[in-house]
Formats: sequence, structure tokens, C-alpha cells
Amino acid sequence: MAIHIGKRIKEELHLQDISVSDFAKKIGKSRNVIYDIFERESVDTGLLYTIGKALNCDFFSLYSTQKDLTPDHIKHFHANGHNVNYYSEQLSHILQKNKMLEAEIMYLKKIITLLEYKKEK
Repeated sequence: MAIHIGKRIKEELHLQDISVSDFAKKIGKSRNVIYDIFERESVDTGLLYTIGKALNCDFFSLYSTQKDLTPDHIKHFHANGHNVNYYSEQLSHILQKNKMLEAEIMYLKKIITLLEYKKEK
């Protein structure tokens, strides 16, 4: 199933309860251009980046997953310490990698402690 990015952008505006006028101001476009975007099946990447940044939504992820998606599967990103939503399998992988890195850090701290102890003697 092809992605109709204009519909996805319109759905995201609705989910975030943002008016077309406010959104148009955020991205520096007219309301007419916004309504035109809603009808487009594709959008220039520069414009899509600007739209995503304004809505704190990663629309590029829709294209990178290589499978059909519903609007619920849009990955959101928020800068400056806000929540980040990932697919559960990605989150599982991240948590597993985090545990592995924590164990490695503990191991390296032990090595440093032993080396510092050996250096003192």
C-alpha cells in the first residue's frame, strides 16, 4: 500500500489539535498551500523535514520501515528531553544493547580500579 503523505500530515494535525492557520504560520506557508499539501501523495524532502520539525513527528520513518503502516505506527521524536516513541521490537533491541553496555562499563571500571591499585604499589 502506497503512503499518501498529505493524508498522514493532515491526520497528525488533527491528532495534535492544531489548526491549519497555526500550522501554516509555523512552517511559513499560506493556508491554501497547506490544503494543497493534504492532497499530495508525495512531498519534497525539505518541506517534509520542515513539517516534521514543526509537528515533532518523524514522517520519514513511514518510508524507511519497508512495510505497510497505519497512522498509529508513526514514530514520534521530541528534542530536548521529551519522550521518544519507538516500535516495541526497536525498544527491546535498545534495552538489550543498553544492558550490554552497562555490563561493559562495570567491567572496565573494575579493570581501571585494578590498574590504579597496581600502579600505587
